[in-house]
Amino acid sequence: MKIPAKVHYAIAIMTDIAMQGEGATITGNDIARRQNISFSFVAQLLNKLKHAGLLESIRGGVSGGYHFKVSPSEVTILKIVEAIEPSFCICPSIDIKTAQPVDATIRAFWNEVGIDVAKRFEATSIEDLVGQSKESGGENLSCI
Repeated sequence: MKIPAKVHYAIAIMTDIAMQGEGATITGNDIARRQNISFSFVAQLLNKLKHAGLLESIRGGVSGGYHFKVSPSEVTILKIVEAIEPSFCICPSIDIKTAQPVDATIRAFWNEVGIDVAKRFEATSIEDLVGQSKESGGENLSCI
């Protein structure tokens, strides 16, 4: 299973903003520079996260940027995934149908895996990732 790059980067962006401190307003340029992501890609993801109600944008030149609309403890990985890639699922890449009875068993397995992953996504918040990153000295941030 591969997580889409844009989901990975969106999680990194949200973690980056949270790591700057509660209430901090962060520019897209600063995020792009720190995370080594192109500004245009960061801007696209910030816009999706804003429209999902996870971030709020503040206009104001030097003091403008983005900050959390809700607490980082309320922003789960599942909410980010839904904002960035609403059709994301844990399922075979193509609709496989054989004449074998085992198909139903395999499909049920993939469904269970998807449910387990969704539960983990729902149980993990940006605040959790920030805490894990601080505990590891920031080493795990690149493995989000």
